[in-house]
Amino acid sequence: MLRVKSWEPPAFDLLERLGSELHVQAQPQTAGFVPISVDRGRYAEAEADVVRVLDGTGIAWREHLELRH
Repeated sequence: MLRVKSWEPPAFDLLERLGSELHVQAQPQTAGFVPISVDRGRYAEAEADVVRVLDGTGIAWREHLELRH
């Protein structure tokens, strides 16, 4: 799960990129949480995919999003 820390445009650019590359809906919900559904057995792999996409954006994503376990 992700949480939006900054409601600035880069946060939404990051979420759009996640949605595009991983074919998921990455829309903030209540309190800025962004749930990403995956099979329990695939959680570690899915988390690594999210980090890979975010790291590849060139945006300091940790300023805008928080990865929660």
